[in-house]
Amino acid sequence: MIEYEINEETMAIIPIGYNKTLVKELEKEWVVDKNAYEIMEDSCEYYGSTYKGRLSAAKKMLNSCYKLPIIIEESENIIFFPTKSSLLDDCCWINYNYIKKYEKEGQRVRVTFKNNEEMSIDMSKLSIENQISRSSMLELISRKRKINKN
Repeated sequence: MIEYEINEETMAIIPIGYNKTLVKELEKEWVVDKNAYEIMEDSCEYYGSTYKGRLSAAKKMLNSCYKLPIIIEESENIIFFPTKSSLLDDCCWINYNYIKKYEKEGQRVRVTFKNNEEMSIDMSKLSIENQISRSSMLELISRKRKINKN
């Protein structure tokens, strides 16, 4: 079984079946025998926290509680946002930092990543704009806190 922790090259975590997840990196893909939530949880723990701890911090930082982006790792600003409720089996996680552009595609959104790879996502354009905005705000708050500590 492949163990996988999210890293600075991870672009997306995509459920593809029961306890199977496609992980897209800049230059390769992996199929991991875990669900997306487990990969998120394991990755948070790998970097020294828990998923619930990261989620709690995001709730406080953004003063919100639904479909929150989370910081997986602070020093590299690895920030992922969910495409749906993270409790749903078909929730994908997208690395905010790798989105180059997005456009409406019927009821879906076509995302182009910085490596020019494209992916169709089951969410509205308004929803992805909201997720990108919240991810950006989370990054800004985190950066300001780092600066103010020095």
